[in-house]
Amino acid sequence: MKSHNTYIVDKENDGIKLGVYLRNRLMMSRNGLVKVKKSGTLKVNGCKAYTDVIIKTGDKVEFEFPDRNSGNLLPEFIPLDIVFEDDYFIVINKEAGIPTHPSGCHYMGTLANGLMYHWMEKGKNITIRPVNRLDKNTSGLVIFAKSSHVQQLMSRQDFKSNSVKKYLAVVQGVFEADSGTIDAPIARERLHSMRRVVRNDGAEAVTHYKVIERYEDYSLLEIMPETGRTHQIRVHMAQLGHPLLGDELYGGSQEKIQRHALHAYKIEMLHPIENRMLDFSAELPSDMKKLIKKCF
Repeated sequence: MKSHNTYIVDKENDGIKLGVYLRNRLMMSRNGLVKVKKSGTLKVNGCKAYTDVIIKTGDKVEFEFPDRNSGNLLPEFIPLDIVFEDDYFIVINKEAGIPTHPSGCHYMGTLANGLMYHWMEKGKNITIRPVNRLDKNTSGLVIFAKSSHVQQLMSRQDFKSNSVKKYLAVVQGVFEADSGTIDAPIARERLHSMRRVVRNDGAEAVTHYKVIERYEDYSLLEIMPETGRTHQIRVHMAQLGHPLLGDELYGGSQEKIQRHALHAYKIEMLHPIENRMLDFSAELPSDMKKLIKKCF
């Protein structure tokens, strides 16, 4: 059985190759990309397309994919901190250092591999369908849907607008204002494929923040991104001159912590099927607790 997938290219991914979009934006593994290419179902704006074609904002990308896990992911025992699970989706508290999903560099040891093992142990054959993503070194709450229908519901703009995601971050420097909003578009850095930068031709990006605690040279913030651009919080904090501690890519010091100090600690959302409010939270991990003690 195959599932039909449709995506609209956003401004952040304007001007990149279709294959890069499938790998990075949709978290498709190399094997998965090969299967889509062989299927002959890959289309852009209704026309057959190849992975080297350049896509633009607003393009409609379509393809069919085998609706099963075994052809694309290998189960692997990885301890999971399950915050919530019902018939429709699961919420996991991800450790820092674990990728959410296989990519070009990570085929095993990901949250998706561990989730597949978890469901296999229960005798369930469920396709891995991530609803949100966290960078490898960001800890906190990640949601996986259990069906394409639920994934589509949770990916709709009206669902996202009624959901709130909150992060805790330790940044360099002391904020003067108690709260604020950063409204600055984000784009790929032209000479560095991993980095993002604030640039006028980038995609809209809005981040709200509130100071929780001030230390001598650092600040603990609660951050609420209104949009979901790649590296958004990290880029916006660096733009303000307050990079996350440990975030070497964006100028943060690694003297006190070896990964960027960012934790997705709370999600408030409406249940996609049962229409009731849900509130999930994940305790601050031990490395960030130790970091905060060092900052006093």
